Amino acid sequence: MCAFRKLGLSALAVVFMGVCAVGSFAAEDLLLEDSVSSGADLLWIWGEVALVDIASKQLSIRYLDYETDLEKEMVVAVDAKTVFENVASLEEIKPLDTASIDYVVSPEGKNLAKMISIEKPQDIYESTPQDLNPPEDN
Repeated sequence: MCAFRKLGLSALAVVFMGVCAVGSFAAEDLLLEDSVSSGADLLWIWGEVALVDIASKQLSIRYLDYETDLEKEMVVAVDAKTVFENVASLEEIKPLDTASIDYVVSPEGKNLAKMISIEKPQDIYESTPQDLNPPEDN
């Protein structure tokens, strides 16, 4: 009977680990499934937000085109399925923010964001000046 309990606890642990692993990849899996079901390839861009147009639910991102070594700008639309990371919505994104965007190109040629991740500054930049200067010995 004890062997069955150990087996049951082991099976429960394996199931729990599987659920945790699935949860951590859930957003990426949903993005991939959505792009595969629509027939569109999931693309990625990284750059600086140039403009946020809340009324039209779009943002412009300035990025470096590595093939041509030129700085370019691209417009990306946001919809109800767009996932945000480090911000709650498009309204919290500001010009000069650094963004990583997973997107697809619709059949009409429109860039549609699937996931937008805004990089946050390091903790050192959020410190106050007295935190950076140690107290002087008298």
